[in-house]
Amino acid sequence: MFLFAAVLEPKPPTQCIFVSHPGSERTSERDMKPVVALVLTCCLPLGCAISPPPGGEPSDAGSSGGNTGYTCPNNGQGGATGGAAGGAAGGAAGDTAAAPAVTPTPWLHVEGNQIKDPAGNVVILRGVATADLGTLEVWEGGINKMIDRLTNTGDTQGCSPGWYTRVIRFTLSPADGGVTTPIQYSAGSKYYETVLRPAVDYATQKGLYVIIDWHYIDDTTKHRETTAQFWTEMAPRFANDSNVLFELFNEPINNGNWPSVRTDMQAWANIVRAAAPKNLILVGTPNWCQIVGPTATNPIEGTNIVYVAHMYPQHWVQTGLRTQITQAAAVHPVFVTEWGYRDGADAVINGTATGYGVPFKRFVDDNKLSWIGWVASASWEPVIFKRTDYSLLVGEGFMGGLLKDWLYEKRNADQPAP
Repeated sequence: MFLFAAVLEPKPPTQCIFVSHPGSERTSERDMKPVVALVLTCCLPLGCAISPPPGGEPSDAGSSGGNTGYTCPNNGQGGATGGAAGGAAGGAAGDTAAAPAVTPTPWLHVEGNQIKDPAGNVVILRGVATADLGTLEVWEGGINKMIDRLTNTGDTQGCSPGWYTRVIRFTLSPADGGVTTPIQYSAGSKYYETVLRPAVDYATQKGLYVIIDWHYIDDTTKHRETTAQFWTEMAPRFANDSNVLFELFNEPINNGNWPSVRTDMQAWANIVRAAAPKNLILVGTPNWCQIVGPTATNPIEGTNIVYVAHMYPQHWVQTGLRTQITQAAAVHPVFVTEWGYRDGADAVINGTATGYGVPFKRFVDDNKLSWIGWVASASWEPVIFKRTDYSLLVGEGFMGGLLKDWLYEKRNADQPAP
C-alpha cells in the first residue's frame, strides 16, 4: 500500500505565489501576508508532500537506468547507473545490505559558526530524511529496511559503489498537523517504546546521527502546548544519546516574522536544555525556513544551537534567499535539513541536476553547510526510489543518483574523530 497525497487548492493573496511543497501529505489553505519586497515571490507554503498520482511512477520513472544529462562526479569510482544492477541492489538492500564498520558518533558541540567533535575537529553532517516513521513502517516496507538501504555500502546504483549516509532525519507527524499516518504519535501513547526508540537504536547500531524532526508546517503560535509537551516527554529520554539531535519545529510560517518564531523557539529550547544539556538543538526559521538571516543578529539564547534552512529549486533562483543563508552561516552553524528536486514535479521542487542539483551542491560545499536530502521514499515527493522494487531513480531529472554520489564523495570529509 502506498501513500497518496490529497492536495487542496489554495487561495493565496495576489502578492504571493502559493504552491505545494514536499514535507507532509497535503497543502492546506493559508492566509499569508507578504513580508518584505525581497520575499514577495517566495511566500510559499513549504512542507506538503505530494505523492505521484495513483496508477504509476512519475512520467519518466519507468526505469532506474541511465544518467542521461547527468555526468558522474569525479569521485574516483564509476559504479553502475541503474538497470538490472540497480534493481538488485536497491530492491534487496533491506535484506542483503553490506555491513560497514560502525563509525563513531561522539557528542557534538557548537563553536562560533561550526559544529565540532570533542577533539575540536569540524564536523559537517550529510544524510537523508525519511517519510513519517509510521508511514515508513507500515506502507513502505519498514523502518529498519530503509535504514539498511541507506547504509548499504555495496549498492552500486548511480555513479558510486555504495551508500555513505552519516545522519538520518526521522519525520514525526503530529496528530493535529494535517497528516494522518498508520502509526501516529500521541501524548501518553507507547510511540516512544514501540516506534521511536527502536528506530533510533537501530540507526545507532549503523553508526548514524539521528535528527528527531517534529514535523509541523504552520505558525508556531498555534502549537505551543503540543510542542512543549512533545519535547518535555522526548528530551529527557534521549539526553544520554550522543548521536541524537532535536529539530524543534519543522517549518514555521509566522508571516515571515523571526521575533515571533524566536519567542516560541526559545521556550521550547529551554525545555529541551533543562532535560538534555548536551544534544544539538535545530531551530527552524520563518517562511518555511526561508528567512534565516535575522538569526545572525538576534539569535536565541543557549548553547549548541544550530539554525535551519530549507531550499528547493523555486527558492534557489531567488538570490536573496541564498543571501539569507550566507548571512546566518557567517555567524552560526546552518543546517539545510531539506533540499531536493524532480523534473516535472510541482513548482517548488520541479528541477534538474543541471539547473539546480549541481549548483546547489556547489553552494552548500562552498559554505560548509550540513545537509539532509528530502526524501528517502517511493511515495513522498520528490521520490528517489521506484515503487515496484525500490531501485534508485537516477538521471538528470531525479535526485537519487546525485544524492548518493554526493554522500560517497564526502564519505571521509569533515567526520568526527574515532
